[in-house]
Amino acid sequence: MPVFFIHSHDVVDGLVTILDPLLTHLSKSLRTKPGDFLLFNDDQGHRYHTTVVQITKQNLQASIQRIENSPSQTGPPIILAPAILKGEKMGWVIQKATELGITAIRPLLTERVILQLSPKQEETHRARWMRIALEAAQQSERWTLPTILPMHTFQQFIETPHPSPPIVMAERTGAQSLLTIPCVSEESSTVLTVMIGPEGGWSPRELDAAQTAGYRFASFGKEILRAETASLAAVALLQARFQAEEGVEL
Repeated sequence: MPVFFIHSHDVVDGLVTILDPLLTHLSKSLRTKPGDFLLFNDDQGHRYHTTVVQITKQNLQASIQRIENSPSQTGPPIILAPAILKGEKMGWVIQKATELGITAIRPLLTERVILQLSPKQEETHRARWMRIALEAAQQSERWTLPTILPMHTFQQFIETPHPSPPIVMAERTGAQSLLTIPCVSEESSTVLTVMIGPEGGWSPRELDAAQTAGYRFASFGKEILRAETASLAAVALLQARFQAEEGVEL
């Protein structure tokens, strides 16, 4: 069932108190009523199993029946840095990457991305993507929300310090498979970033810049994947690798 995200200060004396905008969603869209069971996650890694005791125009109150603690992190946090896709494809990538457990998403404006946005339009896109991530996180019962980071141009991304060299997914470069490439940042305290090119692929200039910056190149083998497929395949393969190394059953 969906899990809803709250702040720890919403929990007092065994009760979760919900105000707008979540109140309106629960009461009007979902038609929640007293006696219904609801799940809430707070910002401190707690999951509350609750029963609704009261709904008014001002708030919803739910009595806590049980509290769970967040499980430990398996493998390093993963940041997905995909080139921005046109139409609904970008929202689809964000939705599915959220379901797969991505930590953060850094949208990239690369040379072959056909998109010109004003600062206001950028914020509008980001707000929409954040809503998509929130809904996906609720439906997939995630413990945390992924962060939708501000858009970066490729050059801005190159100039940004990274905890470990990002992995660039690049076809036709003879790069090592993502299944076997050494991930030197597989400690849980280190962030791993994987970059996915646009529908037209990385430009030669971008590949040269990434190589000069010391980024690692990887591939999916001989198959050439669509950009949206590549994003999800990369996240799924990395998550599977880390869970296998931790001995987690898939």
